[in-house]
This record gives sequence, structure tokens and C-alpha cells, in this order.
Amino acid sequence: MTNHFTSARRGQWIALSGRAVRTALRERDLAFGFLAPMLFFVSFYLPLRYSMAVVGYDYAQYFLPVIVVQGMFFTAMSAADRAARDAASGVQVRLSSMPIEPWVVMGARMWADLVRAVVAIAGAVVIGSVFGFRFHDAAAALVFVAVSLLFGAALVLGADALGTATATPKIGAQVLVLPQLLLIMASTGFVPAQWFPGWLQPFVRNQPVSAQADALRELAVGRYTSALGHAVVWSVVLAGIFVAVSVAAQRRKR
Repeated sequence: MTNHFTSARRGQWIALSGRAVRTALRERDLAFGFLAPMLFFVSFYLPLRYSMAVVGYDYAQYFLPVIVVQGMFFTAMSAADRAARDAASGVQVRLSSMPIEPWVVMGARMWADLVRAVVAIAGAVVIGSVFGFRFHDAAAALVFVAVSLLFGAALVLGADALGTATATPKIGAQVLVLPQLLLIMASTGFVPAQWFPGWLQPFVRNQPVSAQADALRELAVGRYTSALGHAVVWSVVLAGIFVAVSVAAQRRKR
């Protein structure tokens, strides 16, 4: 009986996640996820590389991590839109009336979102490699991907909850634009913290995007430093907060 139950849930998860991935392919969301990091990398790298080279930075190596982080934010925006469309179109209601556990539905969407996140990382690494970015250690490169996906999963949890709660396509992406823009621009992703005004430096050094960018930068050259712990802690804390918010929202609906 237990094996049948597990098999049924597995079949539901495969069917729902397959549906989400096929939709992303059909709507060219995966193609955008791959190309967007390339466009943003080129747009910022070309005007900034010479000024960073003057002070001794290999800017492709320095800059690539924040493009990966931005790819995770774009994945979250896509997740918010997908969850909102399911809620607005009645898909969520239909699925809730069927013998499918809510975690299976959310898990299937999460899987599709993480596929998009992997595609975004691939796009970022490809364009970074063209301009000189390199991984210096294979094992650290795998940790680089895992840390990126952990942060992406945390963001997707919050975005999925936002999209489900609003049931308004596009509004989730619009709500996330300003926070991600502020966090990315006021981070160590583009320039070191000491280049910011003194009063802003504590925030720049200690906010989540800087933690991710710093950790990924160290991992890219094969170093495991305290930055890795900071990045993981930020991802776990954010995931915990978003899960709690999501559960509270679901209870209110009931």
C-alpha cells in the first residue's frame, strides 16, 4: 500500500513538473533564461572592464558571480508569474480538488524553476568563459552551482508564494524588480565594498547578494572561505522566512 502511494505521488510529480517544463519551453522562457545573463554580462562588462583592470582586477572573473545571482532573481520572477497564472486560471483550484498533495504541486513547480535556474547558470558561465572567466577547481565548481541553486530555490519559494497569493500574472515580477535592482546595484557584485560611500559600506558587505557574489567568486578560483558559510546561512534564512509566510497564507485561505 505504501509503495502504491509513493508511486502515485511520484507519477503526479513527474506529470506536473513535465507540464511546467514543457510550458517554459513553449513560451521560450528557458531560451530567455539562457540569453538574459549573456545580454546583461556584455552590457555591464564592456564599459566597466577597463576601469577595473587599472586597479588590478580580472573583471570577467570578478563580475560573473553577480550575473549568476541576477539569473536567480529572474528565475524567481518567472516563478511568481507562473504561480499567479495557475492561480488566476483556476488550475490551482482544480488541482486542489483532486487527490494530489499541495506539496506535490508546489514541488513540481519548484523543479521546473530549478531547471530554469540551471539554464541561467549555464548561460552566465558560457558568456563569462568567452571573456576569460574560468573555474580553477572541478569540485569547487560543483559547489558553485549548488550554492547558486540553493539561493535560487530560496527566492523561488518566496516568489511562488507571492504569485499564488496575488493570483495576478506579472505583478509578482513587478514587485520583485525594485528589491533585486537595489540589492544587486548596492552589492559587491560590480565593485568592491570600499568603493561605496562609507555610510553605505556596512550594508553592502552584509546583504544577501554580496554574500552570494563573494562566495561564488571564491569558489570559482577553488577557495572555501567564510563567505561560503555566509551565503548558505542567508539562503537558509530566506527559505525559512518564505516557507513560514507561505504556510501562514495558506492557513488564512482555509
